[in-house]
Amino acid sequence: MKKLAILLFISFYQMHGQKLLLDVLPLHNQKVVYKNVNEVQGESKQLLTNKAIEWFEENELQIDQKQALDERQDVISGQYYFKELWGPNDYPELYKEIQCKISLTTTNERYQYKVSHFVVKEPHQETQLEIYQMDQKKLQKYNPAFYRRIDTIIEDLIFSIERKMAALPGDQ
Repeated sequence: MKKLAILLFISFYQMHGQKLLLDVLPLHNQKVVYKNVNEVQGESKQLLTNKAIEWFEENELQIDQKQALDERQDVISGQYYFKELWGPNDYPELYKEIQCKISLTTTNERYQYKVSHFVVKEPHQETQLEIYQMDQKKLQKYNPAFYRRIDTIIEDLIFSIERKMAALPGDQ
């Protein structure tokens, strides 16, 4: 019974103990990072690497890095850009360009995705997402809807990665 109680406590802590930016975006070492390791039974490293490259091509993302880390792992990475509305009104000047780095590390029967290094780009300035608009008045400091929309975009992106990596060779 004690083991069960400890197990439940640990799993509850892991689920609710993750730090979040504005209760939305996941933080790792004070940086916004989405990452996970997924298993794909029976898939070789080469097949998973090919699927990762195809995913980058299908999403029209330029690959910045494509190399073998060692005999067991390959890494493919690139930059992803999107625009999102900052503010309550739908004016073109309130859309901010956001850049992040996407990397996929593959090994036999397993891959890891990592979406990190979020930067908000403005005409004369680039700011890390974690500190964007921190100098505003206290009640106007953040726009929670902005961060929720970013989370939705990244979750959709992750879903497309997972769908591609889990697809059977004939399903692609």
